[in-house]
Amino acid sequence: MTGGRFARQEILPELGPGAQRRLGEARVLVVGCGALGSHTAAALLRAGVRRLILVDRDILELHNLHRVALYTESDVGRPKAEALAGRLRAVDGEAEIEVHVAHFGPHEAEELVPRVDLVVDGLDNMESRYLLNDACLKHGVPWIYTAVLGTAGMMMPIVPGEGPCLRCLFPSPPPPGTLPTCATHGILGPVPKALGALQAAVAVRLLVNDGGLVGRLFQFDLWGMEFRELSVPRRGDCPACARGEYEFLREGSRTVTLCGDAVHILPRSREPVDLGELARRLAGLGKVRRGQGVLFFDVDGASFTVFPDGRAIVKGVKDPARAQALYDQYIAR
Repeated sequence: MTGGRFARQEILPELGPGAQRRLGEARVLVVGCGALGSHTAAALLRAGVRRLILVDRDILELHNLHRVALYTESDVGRPKAEALAGRLRAVDGEAEIEVHVAHFGPHEAEELVPRVDLVVDGLDNMESRYLLNDACLKHGVPWIYTAVLGTAGMMMPIVPGEGPCLRCLFPSPPPPGTLPTCATHGILGPVPKALGALQAAVAVRLLVNDGGLVGRLFQFDLWGMEFRELSVPRRGDCPACARGEYEFLREGSRTVTLCGDAVHILPRSREPVDLGELARRLAGLGKVRRGQGVLFFDVDGASFTVFPDGRAIVKGVKDPARAQALYDQYIAR
């Protein structure tokens, strides 16, 4: 065997040993460990980005397997971030993988974004992306907006101070629940893999200080094999990158509508939950089942997945207000 782990990449004229060392020294935050996030994280690790922070609030479900990277059937029911970290460590035993099974809210954004050199997008909702945009602008950290749906996807690298931000592209967030999702419009399995690879390639360019893609939005349709590039100007009146108004970093609603007609509920307190005690308390009220680090509870047509930090994902209830009311009735501390 000749050469080291990254020998075939180091000989690229675009990189070289110096750039490869910078990749190894960089720290990247992966927000969301589902389809996009898992493919991007796997590609980055194999490219030599060996210091990763993974954040995801959800567990892996069987219907995720057609579009994610690395996970297997044995991971179903496990928190995605924990399962992905294990799979990544199996690829590279020297990698430094930090795991946060948590909702990416203002507190997490302020804590984690300043610690990294770049953030990649594995999110499934626009509310969290506006929050991420504010955090990255505030702390001067580049990030890559990436989204997939159906047979298509889009991507735009965002470098604070050097080009447009997410709010230059989409000035105001749509009302929660109004955008199409993979649950309502479906998704072709290879699409997240393709966009994850593209996001990872752009991430490598940014990490080695090649920012030539700033201000460009890339759109792809893998079914029609159509590729478009659009120029996105920086808005002089943008509340985020021009005026520095980071409104999405302020604590807001306890509910977030997720892909798949699910509602994420935040607890009022950051104190941990004893899932065993909660299971005993709920046993006479509905169907209770313990999972790998989570608690499942079915009641009144709603299905709860409760995490040790008090968060819950509620399915079977589309109205966020009703989901929160059920949470407050059965789970709230």
